[in-house]
Amino acid sequence: MSSTVLADLRLLLQALFLLVACNLAQAAQPSVALITASPAPGGKYEVLADAAQRAGFRFEARYIESMDDAALAQFAQMADLLIVEPPRPGVVESMLAKLGKAWSARNAPRLLLDGDKVEARGMDAALANTLNTYFTNGGRQNLDAAARVLAARHFRLADDKGIPPPQKFPAAAYYHPRLATTVTTDPDAALAVSGKPGEPVIGIAIHQGYVSAVDGGFVDTLIAEVEARGARALAFYTPVMGEDLFLKMAAPGGRRLVDVLVTSQILYDATGRKAEFERLGVPVMQAIPYRRGDAADWRADPQGMRLIDLPFYLVQSEIAGSMDPMVASAVEKGSGKVEPILPQIRSMASKAVNLAKLRRIPNADKHVVVMYYNYPPGEKNLSASFMNLPKSLEGTLAAMKAAGYRTEAPDEAALTRDLGQLLAGFYRDGQLQVLLDKGLAAWLPMAEYRRWFATLPADLRNEVTKRWGEPEQSSMSANIKGEAGFVIPRLQLGNVVLMPVPPRGERKEDQEAALYHATGAAVNHFYLAAYLWARSHRDALVHYGTHGTQEWTPGKERGLSVEDQAMVVLGDIPVVYPYIVDDVGEAIQAKRRGRATIVSHQTPSFRPAGLHTDLNAMHEQLHVWLQQDEGGVKEALQRDLLRTGEKLHLFEDMGWTRARASAEFPAWIDALHLHLHALASQLQPYGLHSFGQNKSDELRLYTVMTMLGNDFYKRIEPEEPQELFALDYEKLATTKPFALLRHHLVEGAPASEVKDAALRADIERAKQLWASLDAYPEISGLLAGLNGEFLPTNTGGDPVRNPESLPTGRNLYGFDPSKIPTRAAWEAGQLATEAMLTEYRQRHGRYPQKLAYSLWSVETMRHSGVLEAQAMAALGVRPKWDQGGRLNGVELIPAAELKRPRVDVVLSATGLYRDHFPNAMKWLAEAVKLAAAQKEPDNAVRKSSEAIRQALAGKGLSAAQLDAMADTRIFSNASGGYGTGLNDATLASDSFANKGREADEKLANLYLSRMQYAYGPDEKSWGQKLEGVNLYAENLKGVEAALLARSSNLYGMLTTDDPFQYLGGIGLAVRHLTGKAPELLISNLRDPRNARTETAAGFLATELRTRNFHPGWIKGMQAEGYSGALNMLDSINNFWGWAATSPEIVRDDQWQEFADVYVRDKYKLDLDRWFEKNAPQAQAQMIERMLEAARKDYWKADEATLSTLARRYEDLARRYDIQSHNQAFREFAAAKAGPAPAGFGLRVATAAPAPAGVAAAAPQATTAQAEPLKPVAPPVQGIKLEKVEPPSLPPASLAWISGAAMMLMAFLAGALRAAFAQPARSRAAA
Repeated sequence: MSSTVLADLRLLLQALFLLVACNLAQAAQPSVALITASPAPGGKYEVLADAAQRAGFRFEARYIESMDDAALAQFAQMADLLIVEPPRPGVVESMLAKLGKAWSARNAPRLLLDGDKVEARGMDAALANTLNTYFTNGGRQNLDAAARVLAARHFRLADDKGIPPPQKFPAAAYYHPRLATTVTTDPDAALAVSGKPGEPVIGIAIHQGYVSAVDGGFVDTLIAEVEARGARALAFYTPVMGEDLFLKMAAPGGRRLVDVLVTSQILYDATGRKAEFERLGVPVMQAIPYRRGDAADWRADPQGMRLIDLPFYLVQSEIAGSMDPMVASAVEKGSGKVEPILPQIRSMASKAVNLAKLRRIPNADKHVVVMYYNYPPGEKNLSASFMNLPKSLEGTLAAMKAAGYRTEAPDEAALTRDLGQLLAGFYRDGQLQVLLDKGLAAWLPMAEYRRWFATLPADLRNEVTKRWGEPEQSSMSANIKGEAGFVIPRLQLGNVVLMPVPPRGERKEDQEAALYHATGAAVNHFYLAAYLWARSHRDALVHYGTHGTQEWTPGKERGLSVEDQAMVVLGDIPVVYPYIVDDVGEAIQAKRRGRATIVSHQTPSFRPAGLHTDLNAMHEQLHVWLQQDEGGVKEALQRDLLRTGEKLHLFEDMGWTRARASAEFPAWIDALHLHLHALASQLQPYGLHSFGQNKSDELRLYTVMTMLGNDFYKRIEPEEPQELFALDYEKLATTKPFALLRHHLVEGAPASEVKDAALRADIERAKQLWASLDAYPEISGLLAGLNGEFLPTNTGGDPVRNPESLPTGRNLYGFDPSKIPTRAAWEAGQLATEAMLTEYRQRHGRYPQKLAYSLWSVETMRHSGVLEAQAMAALGVRPKWDQGGRLNGVELIPAAELKRPRVDVVLSATGLYRDHFPNAMKWLAEAVKLAAAQKEPDNAVRKSSEAIRQALAGKGLSAAQLDAMADTRIFSNASGGYGTGLNDATLASDSFANKGREADEKLANLYLSRMQYAYGPDEKSWGQKLEGVNLYAENLKGVEAALLARSSNLYGMLTTDDPFQYLGGIGLAVRHLTGKAPELLISNLRDPRNARTETAAGFLATELRTRNFHPGWIKGMQAEGYSGALNMLDSINNFWGWAATSPEIVRDDQWQEFADVYVRDKYKLDLDRWFEKNAPQAQAQMIERMLEAARKDYWKADEATLSTLARRYEDLARRYDIQSHNQAFREFAAAKAGPAPAGFGLRVATAAPAPAGVAAAAPQATTAQAEPLKPVAPPVQGIKLEKVEPPSLPPASLAWISGAAMMLMAFLAGALRAAFAQPARSRAAA
């Protein structure tokens, strides 16, 4: 053997010896295992590990949630000393429970450090308390000393006499990295090391752990970014629980030091913090830690936040009054240290400083942009949900001017005209230069846009360019005098700018591709450019009314990145958002994705609908029949009632037939009586709301009356309260409840006049409700938001169901998702389910096998989980709650207790529900899995899972994947996506075939493709779809009924497009898949004490009777002028949506009634003249909907009706320059109108002036546009329209008309004789 080989062998043996020696030495070292949980910062344990190594023992810390049971037990058992250190109060029990015997049966030393609670075994108590003091206070010196104490006094490794005593930090202190002492109790000392005197001060509330754990990277970064923006940072920590802790630090001795507060603390006591924030009076922003991984993991996480963090960092924080929640830190891998996410922190710092500046800039110098929404789709259309937008803007601008803002305050008519003109470029060619010439647009140079666009993330730039091409291709771009740029429509009123929310699509885009084949959801170049221009050089942005589109752009579900489109669009400008109080779910979207301070506004007034015309006469005749003795007169009354029931189509409304009513007349009369009472007492929203403006005393009284409700009515009319409002609606003000309230609330009579104690209490409560209906706080709330002030928070809902939603002008908050369903909701939902299943069995002779439920955030916010409870009850599973009311599990209802088969469920969740209620989705998924596991012969859930497993066999799935997919029943949009696409597709009625299988297939496939993303029992795979098979479609096969909850007295079936998108979408998809439509049902939760299930057809019929076909409702909309007309249009658009998706619940006679009421003016309300004065485009678009329904075979209309509609449309189109680009519709309308000599077949309103600014009105954004306006040369301001009068008739024509009139009179006389001789015929269209 050579010497070289021997030398190498010797070196190898030496290395092995050293390695063994090191391992033996390491094994001989004592070890400490510490178990904690999020959100304990990892920096503390890194310091401890280093100190332990120096002291001669091993130390390792792990987070309990990162280990399974086996790993946890092994980690705990290997250590010589086990330490458990909960990160916060209230979690120690769950930690010890998970440890189990590894803790309870441990014989080796163990130590529990839970704040003031110290529990030691195998360790001296005094030593344990000393260690607790070191650990609790933290800091490098204390942690180093703790390691030395353990080495010297517990492990006896050294005789260390020089260990310093614990350095005790104050319970609350100020922190700054430049403080020599790290912390101080002197705020002036803390401010002295930050920025310059006079600069804005941003308060930063942190956990002590950032200081004690020597883990201040996140805090130090936030401080540095605040200071880099010309502000000072005042960082402080406090205990998590306690009274006025923030207030004492941010405003010591009542001296407020901060302009804005950023808190990174978790929040447990929302009520206490809420009162504290109100007294502090500054905006509060919430910084959120990401605990699921590091910054890279967070960027890749479509959910953005852990489910466990939602209640405390979002919901509780929002209840207290925080805004703009933003993930700002993550957990560094390996060390567990808090890792700052720099782009997020920079955005938070910029937003905080911008908010602080609002407090300091004089109103006269503030520049504000106000953005409104182009809705319903169509040129000249601008509105917000149940708000009179032009009138509201008039009041808001006047209030801003009075508050010192440099602005003009045009009246409602001028705003309607000018803001409508701004929309021309969205619909027509050749309008961009016109807008510029008239001073109604600004110019954004393309070079400026491109410079900004180049700063955006590469992925976003690529997505936008791939979807939309180069910015110069936009229909809103132009080249003027050799310079390319965007034309930004806007109305400049001094320092205040009004502009429309830009369209998400492009006018020139191919309709088929945009509606059915677009795979990307990227915003277009003009959308980005418009928002860039809007926020540049401005101090605040107002999104005016419910709602815009920015908050619905793609991004994470929660905890958005500044690189998500929703955030890129807005930047860091302060946002104030007036929002209807009864739409909390979508308001929360605007808070979290729109970075907004919400300012709630009232709903319209409510009143009982009462009865009208034929219904009122029928009710009176019914009473005559009841009182009449048997005989010929009573029999004649019976025949009349049956004829009237047929004429009014009440049999269809009630689910009866003429034959059955005749055979069971007494039973039908009882049902009719109840039905008429229900119609009369149905709450009717009257008109709209104008932001910040009080309603008339009469309307305010009606709302107070409905808020007092049935108990009040029974005290006034104990014998027959149901008869109170069963009278002509025009006489409602004569009813006893209204008269009593008017006497006390308006006339000022004292409540002491009322002798009955309960009724006297009603009057006292009525006075409080009257005061709460003051709308002025809406204006003051908006101005407070623009002043950078704190806006107090409140819950929402319609005032009848939830009077606590008043007063408005507050910042809305939502419901805690971890409490869905509540105990009360479970009880109500279980009862409703059993009743519904019993009724189904009575109708069909068996229980249903499978039900579908449409889950909405806005509804769950209102009913607290009743629909979720219904789904659980159908499965035969019930929720379990902890002491705080949060769900901590589900459990099976045994078959013996259930006493019926388990019913399978399919849960269709909106994208908003997915974002807001992932906790509820988790437990619903668990409930399905639990039910499917039961081996019961009649278990439909298990049978469905087996069928799906067979359908997926051979698709390349692993066994675990196959099990998870088989038990998946929850489906929604892709992460970050929203909507079904049916709203736009149905309006584009020329994009699909006439009624039938082909139309169903196209629309259903669109719906199924959008809603097929699975959210099953495996949370890690949420939001995925299977390739090659639509799992949602597989689940929908066999659905026999589908349910949607309606719990608002305001929102019904026709008030938005969502009901037909989601419930109608389910029906459409099932009909397409199986050839048979499911029963569509409404879980009517408007009265929480009387939850009931109704057919969707019946619910729709009632809504039409008490709103759209009710002359009182129409008069309320007429009083709103332009905005009322647009609400009428919106209703018929949504009625058409139901016809296209679920024609089985829409009837020909209902279409006919739309024509008779709104075109033939059935109630003699002079509607033609009114439409022409206010919004002729609205009536034209309504007629287009009707004619399209007939053209596409969804309505079998008679030729006379079609001719009347077509002629009226052609007349409006000719005189008001209205044109649709739906070629098939244009040809159909022209054919039905036929040759029409002027003055024949048309009611030409010659006296009504053309509404100012109305030039053309496209019936919808995607299917209609008007002819281009010709440029108007200065100095003309606005567009002048000339009404084209019909040519005057020659004298001979007068004789012709006179003769025709005589012939008509003779004909009518004969018809009247025939009517008395024969039974009345139904007016149903053929």
